[in-house]
Amino acid sequence: MTDWCNRWDNEDTPWDAGESSPALLELLKDHSYLLPTQGQGLVPGCGSGYDVVNLATDERHITGLDMSPTCIRLCNEKLGNNSKYDFICDDFYKFKFPEGGYDLVYDYTFLCAMPPHMRPDWGKRMAEIIKPGGTLIALMFPLKEKPQQPPFTLSVEV
Repeated sequence: MTDWCNRWDNEDTPWDAGESSPALLELLKDHSYLLPTQGQGLVPGCGSGYDVVNLATDERHITGLDMSPTCIRLCNEKLGNNSKYDFICDDFYKFKFPEGGYDLVYDYTFLCAMPPHMRPDWGKRMAEIIKPGGTLIALMFPLKEKPQQPPFTLSVEV
C-alpha cells in the first residue's frame, strides 16, 4: 500500500498541479447548478487544498481531509482556516463526521488512490457520511488500464 504520509514528508507529490483540476473549474463555471448551494461539504484526500477553496462559499462550508499531518500543516500554512473552509488530519474510514452528514462530497482522486479491494469500504463509508439527498461527485480517473499502482483504473461500473 502507498505510504501517503511519507510521500508528503518527502515532497513526492507529482499529482500537485498547483491548482484545482480543469474538471472542477469547468463544473463550477458551467454546471454549478449541480452542486448544493449551502450546507457542509468534504474533500477527502484533499491534497494541497485547491479544491477545498474553490468549492467553499459563504453558504457552503468545505472541509479538506487528509491522513498526512504534513499535508494538513501545509494547507493550513498556505491557506489557513476560515468561516468558508477548514482542514483536518484524520482517517477517512474512522473520522467523526457532522451530525446528519454532508450535503456534498467531492472526490477527484481519492477513490482511484484506494487499492481495488478497498472500494466496497469506500462505498459504505460514502453512504454513511453523505446525508440523504446529498451529492457525491466522483471523477472517473483513470479509465485506461494501467499497472497496479495508484492511481488505480476505474470504470463506470465501479
